[in-house]
Amino acid sequence: MEDITSSSDYLETQLDKFVFRVKRGYLYSPDDVWVTLENGQARLGITDFRQRVSGDVAFAKFPRTGKNLEKGANLCQIETIKTTIALPAPFDGALAAVNEKLNKTPELINEDPYGEGWLALMEPAGDQAVQGLLDADAYFVLMKEKLAEEDRKRQLQGGENGSA
Repeated sequence: MEDITSSSDYLETQLDKFVFRVKRGYLYSPDDVWVTLENGQARLGITDFRQRVSGDVAFAKFPRTGKNLEKGANLCQIETIKTTIALPAPFDGALAAVNEKLNKTPELINEDPYGEGWLALMEPAGDQAVQGLLDADAYFVLMKEKLAEEDRKRQLQGGENGSA
């Protein structure tokens, strides 16, 4: 695994032929959810790392909008060709909206995880709700640790069985 020249927008590292990106200026949960704050709401999505190691997305399923979620509650369930991912809410808050585009084009999660492939909008439960999330640099370090673990698992399984 090697770090490659980072653009001003992303921190990047490479493992084999795959590049993994972390968007600067975003906040991150250790569970691979990114967060941006916009007008009192938080836009959430799955990180490039998690979508890449999980495989092509077939669909995303959400709780009903308006529902109050506690930190760790199921924010979204994503089905891929490899696995099912249960993404936990990164903080307490109400689910305000979901990305309706994902109903028809779930592949947006793989194609543009930090943009058009966003998952949901939440209203944080108070100003302190997002405290404790990681900045891009801290998440980048954590992601590289997770990548190293994924690489060890892949090598134990006898080679290249996945995309990472």
